[in-house]
Amino acid sequence: MTTKRDSQTDPPRAEATDDDAVERALAPPPPGAAARIAELEAVLAGQQRRLAGMLTIASNLARSREPRRAMKAIVAEISALLEADRTTIYEYDPEQNMLRGLAVQGETDVMVGVPVGHGIAGLVAARGRAINLKDAYLHPAFDAKFDRLTGYRTRSMLCVPMRTPNREIVGVVQVLNKRSGYFSVDDQHLLEALAAQAAITLEALHLQVRLDTSNAELHSLTEELRQRVSELELLNAIEQATVDAADVPALLAPVLRHAAEVARVEAAALFLPGESGVGPVYVRGPGEASQMDILPRVEVGEGILGQTAADGEPHVLLAGHEKDDAIERTLGGGSTLTVVDAVTTPLVDGERTVGALALVNRRGRDRRDPAEDERLAYLMAGQLARAVGRITERQSAQMRDRLMAIGQMLGGVLHDLRGPMAIISGYSQLMADQDDAVERGEMSAAIRRQVALFNDMTRELLSFVRGERTVFARRVYLHKFVQQARELLEPEFKERGIEFVVEDHTDGTAFFDEPKMLRVVANIARNARQAMGDHGRFTWVLRTAEDGHTEFEMTDDGPGVPEAIRDKLFEAFTTAGKDDGTGLGLAIVRRIVEDHGGTVSFSTETGKGTTFTLRLPPVAGRTVA
Repeated sequence: MTTKRDSQTDPPRAEATDDDAVERALAPPPPGAAARIAELEAVLAGQQRRLAGMLTIASNLARSREPRRAMKAIVAEISALLEADRTTIYEYDPEQNMLRGLAVQGETDVMVGVPVGHGIAGLVAARGRAINLKDAYLHPAFDAKFDRLTGYRTRSMLCVPMRTPNREIVGVVQVLNKRSGYFSVDDQHLLEALAAQAAITLEALHLQVRLDTSNAELHSLTEELRQRVSELELLNAIEQATVDAADVPALLAPVLRHAAEVARVEAAALFLPGESGVGPVYVRGPGEASQMDILPRVEVGEGILGQTAADGEPHVLLAGHEKDDAIERTLGGGSTLTVVDAVTTPLVDGERTVGALALVNRRGRDRRDPAEDERLAYLMAGQLARAVGRITERQSAQMRDRLMAIGQMLGGVLHDLRGPMAIISGYSQLMADQDDAVERGEMSAAIRRQVALFNDMTRELLSFVRGERTVFARRVYLHKFVQQARELLEPEFKERGIEFVVEDHTDGTAFFDEPKMLRVVANIARNARQAMGDHGRFTWVLRTAEDGHTEFEMTDDGPGVPEAIRDKLFEAFTTAGKDDGTGLGLAIVRRIVEDHGGTVSFSTETGKGTTFTLRLPPVAGRTVA
């Protein structure tokens, strides 16, 4: 039985002091403790080495952006961590169902292929489980062929799969011949961790490579799309310039600049020889600040453009190949532009070569495909050939129209000269028999007025030939204007027995080109006289409208305008039933009135006559270019 010790009889317990703690700390360790500490320190040092190695491997993996280079950077680190003689990393190729050597440590950098399911590495890839061998030759799947070929002797082997986080096998890591025996379970766990890290990095790198490739392809496609859009804009610009341009230089000035920008060349040049084989070359560079140069005289066969126009074949001239070319590298015509390289193509209209186009000195040519520039030049040449052809045809049509209009004008002048010639002839006969000086003076003045009318008609014809249609409006005193018209027309009307009546309800003045409006009144009056036959009444009423316009209303009581020509009465060469008519009188009337900014219209009724109404603005006319 245990009894409670009497506190009075127990000796007092000594209290612990700091000196005792120091003494215990300095006391020698119990037997075996020193060895255990050394063992733990060795383990700790090994773990530190492994941790440092793993950090180095992670750093190498993070720095590289290419799978093979990244794996090559870590095989030596893996060998050092696991004290292996050699490390090999295989990547799985699902298309061929093969393991491809991605990185091998050692002097022999042999990239081998292993079918999945064959050999130790192939078996690990097929089963997805690690294999750790103390002696590789004892495993039936080991293939010693590599040892025989290289003289290497494989002993211990550790091979683990490389898995992504979703457990997909992307390769195998294999280490050979541990320097201190064989690979332990800890070695296997470490290699599996490193393999997982390598697998993630490998997958990320492949994704980055695919992304970089996709970005490069997207950039290339974007550039190609941008180039195609620029080409379409250029072709559209050519089409638009064709509509707007009055002549070939006006067409080419913007088009060649745009072409040089799209093709990225120093200059775009176009040669347009005439039937004689000589013609101008138009040259312009990119940018709004550039100016179009015109080489006025270049012959077919001269320079790169002349040769292209001569043989009708495209040419690609490359820098550094001057000796291979049979073409003189110049634009001809005294051009100072140095042709380093060029793409030329003929301008073909149907089956006939009408010129040549050149894209000279391609900028950034090392990055450009000459075939692309040749294709672009071909597209541009086809569009320009059509554009130049249309402008040339339009100019020819305008020339034909101008010649026809000149013919019409001459016909109109001859038509209008009949009246003044009749007056001059009549006054000349009267003057021969007239002794009164006053009378002779009046007749002479009348003749001079008719001669002045001749001169006005001549000037109008010359102005028209030059492309000018100018109205010189000034203040006109209408009573004098009416007097001139009476003097011109009344003799003709009296001869035919037709009454000529004038009613002036104006304020006395108006603004118009007096000689031209005299022709207007004369043409309408003479048409009426011819339509009425040998009797009738022609009434000319002048009035000032409330809006300030001057109105001429001319009415006859003839048979009216025939139904068949009413819709085209003011068109040239429209006539009906007049043996000596030209069909120009009313066409001239409309042109003169419209050049004044006025209007002319008519109303007619069969058997009851016709009325023409003219309205002229109350301002000093306008100039028609």
